[in-house]
Amino acid sequence: MELKIVKFFNNLGGKRVSDVTDFASRIPVLAIFWSVVAMLILILDKNQGRIIFLALAIATTLHFLISEGIFKYLLPIFLPKRTRPYLAHPGIITPNGTLHQSPSFPSSHMSITVGILTVLYYFYPVIWPVALLFAIFMAFARLRNGMHYPSDILGGIVLGILYGILSIYLVR
Repeated sequence: MELKIVKFFNNLGGKRVSDVTDFASRIPVLAIFWSVVAMLILILDKNQGRIIFLALAIATTLHFLISEGIFKYLLPIFLPKRTRPYLAHPGIITPNGTLHQSPSFPSSHMSITVGILTVLYYFYPVIWPVALLFAIFMAFARLRNGMHYPSDILGGIVLGILYGILSIYLVR
């Protein structure tokens, strides 16, 4: 079932869609984007800027320790890794963008995105429509690019929410 879903999204749109999902999924682009957002909050929000910046830093650190460190590098030493759709099904799924070789589960793009958005939503609830659209677009991009299965996306979302909640708890 998951392969059918990935195949459906992988076949949506043409070159322009591929270009947009590739660009939006590039790690340097996301790192610059989130860094600029964090710096703007630190500079412009005189009341809570430092606390929000710290919460974003904690969520990001949790992401790198858990999603990247434990799930992507430590656990695959002891357990079989989940192969990305484009690698597991090369004749069916066409890869788009950076061809990551790390395990598919969880989606690191989703865990960091949702972790950051959870923090931002907590402090700025008015952003919920934009945050929701951004998260949906990132999920679409990861499926469209052939990098993840829906359960990888869901795992990333759950971890991201946990990173966000824990970072908010720690700064409060």
